[in-house]
Amino acid sequence: MVQEIIMEGDEKLQALKAELGVKAHDVVVKALLEMNEYNPSGRYPIPELWNFREDQRAPMGEAVAYIVKRWKANKKKHTYY
Repeated sequence: MVQEIIMEGDEKLQALKAELGVKAHDVVVKALLEMNEYNPSGRYPIPELWNFREDQRAPMGEAVAYIVKRWKANKKKHTYY
């Protein structure tokens, strides 16, 4: 597996840090590393389930439990005669 190294001295990253600050720089670097981790061949984003409350990836079991919970709640609302 080829691993990309992000150069801290990169002109674009330094310009981003100067213009928008360290926080924006860190977010971009993290996004680049994640895109490379999940799809090193194409570097295009891949959809992923995310738990925003805990700020982490959502495991498949958690996603299924959420969908079933929402489905049951909506099922009670839409009864047909």
